[in-house]
Amino acid sequence: MMFERTRKQLTIFFGSILGVVIILITAFFYLLLQKTLQHNEIQKLDDLKNKMAQQWEHRVEEQAKGIRQVDRKNVEWIFLLSDELIVWVSPDQKTQISPSRYTSMSNQLLNWSQRYEMKREKGERFYIDESGKRQTFLVSSQILNDVGGVYWMAIDISSNEALLRTIRLILMLSTVVLLSIAIWLAYFFAGKAMVPIKKSYARQVEFTTNASHELRTPLSVIHSSVELLEECKDTLPEFEQHILDSLQDEVKRMIRLVESLLTLARSDSKSLPIKMDKINIVQVSHQMYQAIQPLALAKGIILKLDAPVIEHELTFIHGNLDQIKQLVYILLDNAIKYTPPGGQVTITYLTSQDDRPTLQIADSGIGIPKEELARIFERFYRVDKARSRELGGAGLGLSIAADILTSHSAYIHVTSEEGKGSLFEIEFQPE
Repeated sequence: MMFERTRKQLTIFFGSILGVVIILITAFFYLLLQKTLQHNEIQKLDDLKNKMAQQWEHRVEEQAKGIRQVDRKNVEWIFLLSDELIVWVSPDQKTQISPSRYTSMSNQLLNWSQRYEMKREKGERFYIDESGKRQTFLVSSQILNDVGGVYWMAIDISSNEALLRTIRLILMLSTVVLLSIAIWLAYFFAGKAMVPIKKSYARQVEFTTNASHELRTPLSVIHSSVELLEECKDTLPEFEQHILDSLQDEVKRMIRLVESLLTLARSDSKSLPIKMDKINIVQVSHQMYQAIQPLALAKGIILKLDAPVIEHELTFIHGNLDQIKQLVYILLDNAIKYTPPGGQVTITYLTSQDDRPTLQIADSGIGIPKEELARIFERFYRVDKARSRELGGAGLGLSIAADILTSHSAYIHVTSEEGKGSLFEIEFQPE
């Protein structure tokens, strides 16, 4: 599960990078195409302006030569292309319209000319829906030199709009396909990258398991030998008695450390069989309360249990009894360990808003700094290393608790304030 989660995170990371690159390339290509078409449209509009200006200059030249009088005859519109149209208002307010198949657009140009609505020189887009078909035009207006009047012009750019829509659809579909391929490739190469890590991790787990097994036997022998020496402790000098006490404490600490390492190694290798049963979490709380009460009394700590006596449906969860007991014991032991004499540790059972069985373990201990909260479940991590070693901690208890929570799909929320204590809230899945 840990490797799969890491692989997913790598997939998201590499997939996001590839996705951003693909989207940027697609967007750049589309914007480049759009700008190119818009430039061509403006260029075509400028060409139409030049053609109209040349037509007017030609008519002025003919007038100067006495060939014809300006404005006495309709303009010959043969210089226009089939997708171009013009409405011209001469200085004597005579209106001339170029012949066109765009009836609606011609009428619109005529309306603008009658109201004398000038359009931007670079053109404005105008849309007309005719016979269920949408047409797009680029329109502009211009004043002719030498008092030639004003004209309104339009060019049909519907084909460019249709091309852009088609390209946009193709690019969107291509982007989706490329993103899917990119995500698959990211997942594939993330898996390849995880292979050496998995092998190294497997060797590490194997070494930890074997080392823990090998250490258990000599530690058991040393522990037995120390217990035998305890029987004749009174016959030893005071210095040797002190050494014997220290040796016994260290042996016990080593045994706990080896057991913790073995538990974690089995959990990592999935070799630890987990039998799931219907468990009464309130009953487990009572049992752990009684089991750890002597430790609390020895340290002068008040241990309280606030749980219902009567069983009901929401007091049951689905899990492994031994692991749930170990989980509760670890949290209680941790709370007592870091609570000074005269303090208080409370076990509370309640149900969440969505009817999930919830167990709270609160203490009035030294608390945890806010910047350390995110790391307390890391292996071998200790907030106060000197104090943890003094109390016999190795930084593995909460790591084991985190593994148990993961295997039971449970959630834990920790709040703490330095000098005021901590609250561990576990939310289980209901039976």
